[in-house]
Amino acid sequence: MNWSLSIDKAIPKPLRVILRGVGQVFFCCNAVTGLIFLIALYVGGITAGIAATVGVISSTVAAYLLGFSDDDIDAGLYGFNGTLVGPCLFLFLENTPQLWLYVVLASVLSTVVLAALMRILQPYNVPASTSPFVLTCWMFMVAVYSFDGFSRGPVLPAPGIPADITATAVVTTEFATLTQEAAVAWYTAITKGIGEVMFADSVIVGILFLVGIAITSLRGALMAFLGAVVGVAIPICLGADKTLIEMGLYAFNPVLTMMAVGWVFLKPSTGTAILALLAGILTVICQAGLANFLAPIGLPTLTFPFVLVMWMFLFAASKSRYWASPQ
Repeated sequence: MNWSLSIDKAIPKPLRVILRGVGQVFFCCNAVTGLIFLIALYVGGITAGIAATVGVISSTVAAYLLGFSDDDIDAGLYGFNGTLVGPCLFLFLENTPQLWLYVVLASVLSTVVLAALMRILQPYNVPASTSPFVLTCWMFMVAVYSFDGFSRGPVLPAPGIPADITATAVVTTEFATLTQEAAVAWYTAITKGIGEVMFADSVIVGILFLVGIAITSLRGALMAFLGAVVGVAIPICLGADKTLIEMGLYAFNPVLTMMAVGWVFLKPSTGTAILALLAGILTVICQAGLANFLAPIGLPTLTFPFVLVMWMFLFAASKSRYWASPQ
């Protein structure tokens, strides 16, 4: 929206760059949107908000000190991975004073990894997206086993062999009836699915994220919403764990996938909307598969299902009339 872009340009550059970095988590190069996202994170939890702030500042400052592209820095491209690193590490690792140092180091490393992947992927015109965040957090999560000053948090899955889902864990009637209870269940799962992109288990945060996206682009907000719907409906149809569905944990990856394919990196059209829907559905399958693949080493999938499916669709789209270069 034009009014938000006017405010964006009026914000002092250092603050504008930081806020754009937060906004870029959802592909929004808009400081107003980034501010709404950051406020939403603080609403969801003070620690998560501070961790995201430390992460985005650390990764952005690192990009300046390392002499990376001013245009990329100004667009917030070196901020969004750091924004995700902070809340991620505080969610999956034990909260200790030294964890703040871990967040700073991981955020700085995400900037280096991003620059390296941008160089590798540049000939193919495919973005690195959140892959630096994923690779960095995986490495730091596994590294805690070697350091006495850090330890796993209760949320980080314990290593183990994948087991078949039990019948009691499968969705039965909660989402399948035309009742107020079912409507609330859908509403909660969809909004939490949007919030879980930044590890926020909150309906309010999800709503604020959707509002922030809509300020930048109504199509982007529509793709995010439809991605969350896909991330609830498909797991229900396939008989997934109802707790994971209710928490929105199957929805956050399709949210990003449908935004990337249906709004950001391919020419907006009915055809790309259909491609985005297909990509969103496949992201759910990919997430389930990767979760089982990573179970023996006790790592969460994070946003890697989104990254993997997005890469496959963008590589394939180079052979299609729907192809458009990433911005």
